[in-house]
Amino acid sequence: MHLFETNAVAALAAIRKGDVSAQELASLFLQRIETLNPGLGALRHVSADAAIEAARETDRGIRSGGKLGLLAGLPVVVKENCDTYSLPCSAGLSFRKNNVPKFDSAIVRRLREAGAIILGMAVSDPGAFGVRTVHVTHPHDTHLTVGGSSGGSAAALAASLCLGAVGTDTGGSIRIPSACCGTVGLKPTYGALPIEGVFPLVPSLDHVGPMARSVADVQLLWHAMAGTAPEEPGSLTRVGYDPRWVEIADSAIRIAFSQGLDRLKDRGIAAIEIELPQLDDVVATHGEIFIVEAAAWHCGHHAEMVDTYPGIARAWFEIARDMKVDAYVEAFTRRVAMTRVVDRLMNDVDAIITPTICVARPPKFAETLTIAGQTHDYIMALVRLTCLFDHTGHPAIAFPLLDGDETLTSSLQIVGPRGGEARILQIADLMRAA
Repeated sequence: MHLFETNAVAALAAIRKGDVSAQELASLFLQRIETLNPGLGALRHVSADAAIEAARETDRGIRSGGKLGLLAGLPVVVKENCDTYSLPCSAGLSFRKNNVPKFDSAIVRRLREAGAIILGMAVSDPGAFGVRTVHVTHPHDTHLTVGGSSGGSAAALAASLCLGAVGTDTGGSIRIPSACCGTVGLKPTYGALPIEGVFPLVPSLDHVGPMARSVADVQLLWHAMAGTAPEEPGSLTRVGYDPRWVEIADSAIRIAFSQGLDRLKDRGIAAIEIELPQLDDVVATHGEIFIVEAAAWHCGHHAEMVDTYPGIARAWFEIARDMKVDAYVEAFTRRVAMTRVVDRLMNDVDAIITPTICVARPPKFAETLTIAGQTHDYIMALVRLTCLFDHTGHPAIAFPLLDGDETLTSSLQIVGPRGGEARILQIADLMRAA
């Protein structure tokens, strides 16, 4: 297998050098999709003809010496809750199965303007409410979950069906599948990327962001999506970590975390102990805000379709109906306080590092997960370390520290100050290169 078949940066260099044409690359991935996707179910719809035509247009532009976009010729997939012109974009919901947008969402428009070749739509948990994308098979172990709700995007990357993907994140839905599939995902600063044309889950928490197979590839996608130029690396002195957020994780994850701190130390970056909000408070706050706001939006906009929503969503809508206003106000007040805590910590450290998930290799069909000897609801167990930063709005990247068999058990999360995507990408790249 050529490097350009697994690496976005290498693929774009190969296209520009003429080692492979955009059409040849698109055809290669479409063939791989045709062969592997029936068994994986990572993509709901494939847009072969449009992808080939877009690739041919890229090749014509190269031959004519025209200006190329940053992603010219790169094969990508898009999560099915992001409107994509002429392709069914159901968000995994049955009542939207015939939703074929007449316009691209803002994020897809940016991808096209950068020259990306859209191969198809990646499967999402219905409405993005879950974290296991149950209809998608894990490319490396069928007993494991691919995570969710951007599970189709992560699985497509892990199976080499594409070189880049779009995901969305409301409680961890870019980072959790990245951890489960051994790939890389970036949840940007809240509002840094436009969500117009993305089917909402919880509007005050919804993010859209890039997913890929390496930190460098995510960096490339980030700059194309955000329309920013790469920044010069800044000086780094120290990162913070909360031991309580680490000690609850399975042993393989704790070992990887320790190795990550050692790599930073080797780079002259100190790791100091900090105190993040209590995890039980974080999860409770997330659950209360998520449930109330999700119910308000979905029952307000699609009341006649509520019976067709997934069971977990309907159950949450019922809980929301019985919640007192005071409970939501208290949760919102806690969110404000937690945001201030993270903001203050960012004045003392360059970034915060945590594991991405607590459980190593979570099973696909488990109803509960055990964390530090205690049984937790499956969803709340997987969002335990990620959801805080959807509420605070800080950027966070998930990436595997180690390779090989340890790819699926070594995902770390780096959180930066608002607007600090370049910083967390820099730290992740340093740790991977060590």
